[in-house]
Amino acid sequence: MKVFISADLEGIWGVVSRKQTGWDKPDYARARQLMTDEVNLLCEELFKHGVTEVIVNDSHDSMDNILIELLHPDVNLISGYPKDLSMMEGVDSGVDCAMLIGYHPKAGTPTGIFDHTYAGRVVSKLMINGETVGEIGLNALVAGHFDVPVVLVAGDHQVTQDALSEVGPVATVAVKKALSRYCARHVSQNQLKSAYAEAVVKALASIPTAPVKRHEGPFSLTLELAQAVMADKAASIPGVNRVNALTVSCEASDVVTLYQLFRAMVTLAGSML
Repeated sequence: MKVFISADLEGIWGVVSRKQTGWDKPDYARARQLMTDEVNLLCEELFKHGVTEVIVNDSHDSMDNILIELLHPDVNLISGYPKDLSMMEGVDSGVDCAMLIGYHPKAGTPTGIFDHTYAGRVVSKLMINGETVGEIGLNALVAGHFDVPVVLVAGDHQVTQDALSEVGPVATVAVKKALSRYCARHVSQNQLKSAYAEAVVKALASIPTAPVKRHEGPFSLTLELAQAVMADKAASIPGVNRVNALTVSCEASDVVTLYQLFRAMVTLAGSML
């Protein structure tokens, strides 16, 4: 059995502060260790239950956060940037399922750790086919394009609730519960280990019947940006339409093309920061 893991940082156990989230931040080294430890915890459980191959895609910021020298020795790591499938690079390699860990709630979520969608200072709201989604819903659609079900989501309590609404009845691990955007009550280390052990059993057992988040095209995307000048830049892409001062939209025949358009819009919009 072959498992794909997309690992973000903001939803990792122990990560709550802006001091932890980037290479120029004082507590980033500690956050990298916490991220590596949690990925290892999940991978150890997967191998314990018969998984033969694990691909981990580092999915935060520059995507080179996980400490490869401290990673489980049987894990294949994808790190660095850019990548054709970004946070989901590797999901197209014949895997049986996908797992998303270290994830955070979508932009605008009240009382959620680091709530944002893809680029916190750029994206205010993302809608696909009229549904407001975060990175979980978007990435589950990308997995679905390759007939891969998402069977496990881990992060703060709020993102596990997002998973149930944006993906379906998946196994979840709530590693912390937000008290504010930068404050959380964490589960204990023993509770974290037990939660992953239980979730892995549930997730692997669900693979034969797990729903794949897949829709027939065309796909429509509506993107609300933080500043009008960002919408100016995004609307310069052929096929992207201006809806209002802050909002642009586009269509694509398949979700991977839509994903690439979305990332291009965010990149251009972000150049105005």
